[in-house]
Amino acid sequence: MRSLAAALAALVVALTAFAGHRAGGPASASAEPCTRQRSSIAIRLSRSRYPYTTAHVTDAIASGEAALLHIDRAGADQNRRESLRGIPTKPLYDRDEYPPAVSREGGYRADVRYVPSADNRGAGSVMGAELSGWCGGQPFRIRLVP
Repeated sequence: MRSLAAALAALVVALTAFAGHRAGGPASASAEPCTRQRSSIAIRLSRSRYPYTTAHVTDAIASGEAALLHIDRAGADQNRRESLRGIPTKPLYDRDEYPPAVSREGGYRADVRYVPSADNRGAGSVMGAELSGWCGGQPFRIRLVP
């Protein structure tokens, strides 16, 4: 009876994860439940609210950076260190990375550009909010909207 219950519990977990419902697991960066789906999710960034950051996204993708990204919260600090190494800070500006540090594709090969701090931090806040609740490894794309 015990093995049947364990098998059913495993089946429920697998089906829940496959269907894109709330599911924790090794791909999750925290103990909190997270959502998965097979197709990529769209992170919407406004061109009018964040013109410098969205211009950077457009230019970086046009120059060959990945458009399809994957959440990697656990690697974000290391990616940020690698991508920003040797690039000095500048008053009133942030060093914006694309692909972002929170993505598996971020890191030492990222395209880095100085953008006004308010623009970059606002866009980062939107990205953080839209990625919240999604599991590690979840594919995503940044969709630029008016």
